[in-house]
Amino acid sequence: MSTLLEVLAWDRDRPVLHDARDGWLTAGSAVDTVYRLARALRERGCGPDRMAALFGPLSTGLYLCSHAVEHVGGGQAEVPMGLPAPEYVRLFAEFGAGFVVADPEAADAPALRAVAAMPGVRLLTLGAAAEGEDLLAELDRHSPEPFPPQARPGAPVRVGLTGGTTGRSKPVVRVFTEKMPDPRTIWYARMVAAHGPGPRVVLAEQLSGVGRTLMNGVLAVGGQCVLLPDFDPPRVAGAVQAHRATHVFLPTHQLRRLLDHPGAAAADLSSLRCVITGGGMMTPALLNRAVARLGPIVYSSYGQTEAGNIAWLEPEHYTGADAEARRSCGRPVPGVDIEIRDLQGRVLGPGERGRVWVRTRLLMAGYLNRPEDTARVLRGGWLDTQDIGYRTEDGLLVLLGRARNAIAVAGATVFAVEVDAVLQEQPGVLDSATFGVPGPDGETLHSAVVRDPAVPVEAAALRAAVGERRGAAYAPSSVLFVARIPYTRSHDVNWDLLRRWHAEGVPDDAAEDAAKAAPAAPTSPGAGAAGATGQADLPLR
Repeated sequence: MSTLLEVLAWDRDRPVLHDARDGWLTAGSAVDTVYRLARALRERGCGPDRMAALFGPLSTGLYLCSHAVEHVGGGQAEVPMGLPAPEYVRLFAEFGAGFVVADPEAADAPALRAVAAMPGVRLLTLGAAAEGEDLLAELDRHSPEPFPPQARPGAPVRVGLTGGTTGRSKPVVRVFTEKMPDPRTIWYARMVAAHGPGPRVVLAEQLSGVGRTLMNGVLAVGGQCVLLPDFDPPRVAGAVQAHRATHVFLPTHQLRRLLDHPGAAAADLSSLRCVITGGGMMTPALLNRAVARLGPIVYSSYGQTEAGNIAWLEPEHYTGADAEARRSCGRPVPGVDIEIRDLQGRVLGPGERGRVWVRTRLLMAGYLNRPEDTARVLRGGWLDTQDIGYRTEDGLLVLLGRARNAIAVAGATVFAVEVDAVLQEQPGVLDSATFGVPGPDGETLHSAVVRDPAVPVEAAALRAAVGERRGAAYAPSSVLFVARIPYTRSHDVNWDLLRRWHAEGVPDDAAEDAAKAAPAAPTSPGAGAAGATGQADLPLR
């Protein structure tokens, strides 16, 4: 961060950060606030080998505080919002957090009380609160004068949580290195600068590692960042229009919601030069819809908490290309090597499916306090991503899904993305998620589908379309029409919840609106949620 602070200090009057609470903040004020916060944290003992958990939605204050923690050499943990208080206590204990820095306007009061009661944890707040110490109230007594970074190479710099798609989320540790700044910041800075001067990016919801790095890159090349505390399609579209944003960063499922939402349809998004997405599979149908609405400005990133950015899909990869290129993750980013290996470790050739192994300059140090899990995926400087995929003849990486999510159906190995790519091409299908359900005779395949209320969609027709394109083993045994596909806080499809809906029925808050739903094919008598003959028999509201 010290390099970025020096860059900002040269242009102190430039507005750089905006959120709804504080409006625009200049570069000079941002730099002064970081140094003041850093002194306040250092006075309380934050520094090398001490962990601070950042607790709150995306905001100017939390972003600057994250850099203050880094400047004094402390480690910081990224914490999702919306968890119950006991889960926060468990997470902070697992991280070994000595400090929790919370946004009191957004943090749940029971969670703050629970954290304040934790032994050995100091609760600090960005504003007045019933619990903790208000850091902002004392900033004026701390000097804004620069001082050297206190980081020690080898000490933890960041702990992030995996998506949990291979089990419970695991804490991933990265450490300070001699190589500063972060090469990802340099890469993002070059990327946004290539789209023209004066980049202005809109980001929403969480202060993720990717989002923070993108912000650093934008600010380093003279740009500005507009921050929203949560994702709301009309609000995001309105922010792009109002601020004439050039870049927007959205996870894949949020991009889909932006395209689907009628409240965002009328917004003027013509200022956008680049839409950055990731965190989920990009089907050709979704890419085509995004390009039709926004133009060929969609860029998709594939990465993992353990490895950072791995591959990058650019317009030149998919414009005029076939479906295989449009469903790919693009090419490796600079400094990343990718190999496709079989279970014996043999490197496979183009078109051959296997495990995706990567070697990057940003590999994790390991999973926190989980040496066996670390040894299972890190070998000789390479990471087993636990994803299955293949390389095309042109060198593009195509992902099929997590190895553990492969579905064995009638002797075939099926991946959800292969079914969903077909489903999402069908008229009236807005979104879908395919999943397997274990049974006494093996797994069966099922799909949850979000349909356009204005277009008739029948389950039998969807099943037939998949069977004709991919084969009988790929045709889902049942289709659940739902109002939304559930996602985890790390933006992955919530497979466990889909299986529960399949077994128990879709709850009211996720059930389709019967008044708006198009007619569907009748189900067999008594088919139920596990029926194998078309649409599941679910209450529609």
